[in-house]
Amino acid sequence: MALGNAGKGCGCLIFVLVGLLIIAGLMVHPMSLRFLSGRLLHEDRVVPSDAVFVPRFDEDRNGELYIEAFREYWAGNAKKIYLEEDKILGLSLKEIVSRMAKERGVKPEAVDALVLEGSGWMRAEKAKAAFARAGMRRVIVLVPEYAPGRFYGMYGDVAPGGKVVFLIKPVRMSYYKGDAWWRDEASRGVFVRELYGRGAHYVTRFTHGEKETGNKE
Repeated sequence: MALGNAGKGCGCLIFVLVGLLIIAGLMVHPMSLRFLSGRLLHEDRVVPSDAVFVPRFDEDRNGELYIEAFREYWAGNAKKIYLEEDKILGLSLKEIVSRMAKERGVKPEAVDALVLEGSGWMRAEKAKAAFARAGMRRVIVLVPEYAPGRFYGMYGDVAPGGKVVFLIKPVRMSYYKGDAWWRDEASRGVFVRELYGRGAHYVTRFTHGEKETGNKE
């Protein structure tokens, strides 16, 4: 009897292991990996707005997001270009982008910057409040093609102090191979960081909400 029960136990264990292997195989199949990356996507229909906003992405070393902002400006979809301020080799990012704008026939005064601090979620809250104070109604937010889902989560709420509609527009980036990110080392790194950033966003919002609830009590 004991030997018979042991055999059944081993059989069940093997069945579980085989099942896990099948699931793992499905997870690494290209279709499964494309489905996973598709969960990060979101895109709003762009309409003429008060401004276009470009959050800071360190990996955008060629300024592709800013070039796309110039295109939106020239297309008449934005009256002003805002960017998230930063320092690069001691230079203000606003100064650098203003020079890029001038070279492309965009008036430098059309470019402005927001100084934002804190976590990604906190920076988003500060940006939303700044646009609300400026009396804006619609703002286009340009992000790389792997980040729109996270930014939709951050900018989907009504801005404090006003009703600002944020339109999330993903931009195709040369350094990210979205259709086969798992085959490219740089793209894999970007994808993993984005997954981490999205998880950190929800954790921050949850903990912040818990603190607010505690304060009210």
